[in-house]
Amino acid sequence: MAFRLTRHCVLIVVLLVSMAGAAARADSLSGAWTMTQYEGPATHGSASGLLLFTDGHFSLTYTMDEGGQRWGRAHAGTYDVSGDKLTYHVGWSMEYVSGRPSVAAKPADRETKFTLAGDTLTVTFSNGSVQTFRRAK
Repeated sequence: MAFRLTRHCVLIVVLLVSMAGAAARADSLSGAWTMTQYEGPATHGSASGLLLFTDGHFSLTYTMDEGGQRWGRAHAGTYDVSGDKLTYHVGWSMEYVSGRPSVAAKPADRETKFTLAGDTLTVTFSNGSVQTFRRAK
């Protein structure tokens, strides 16, 4: 009986510690981040933008300049963090591409990997695109 109780206590402690670690990791993302670079197959020229994380929600707005044309995109929804995985639960997206605006409430999950080094956040998407941000001050 004592062994079973001890085992359950250990499991509860492990669960609480892992939940606290995920929450602390997510909290480390909270705030505003300025896009400094966007590379990969989904890019269209130089990019600039802003990524916000707060209370489990995110908002990403950015523009790209290519050949004298400005492209713009925005996404918003909720997010989860588990280890080095950042999952965007996109509730809606908006884009302005080649002079054509579109808005869509296309819920989608986008699982990424991220690294956080000081004030630099790097997000890598499954298609190989990499977005780099610096914490806004």
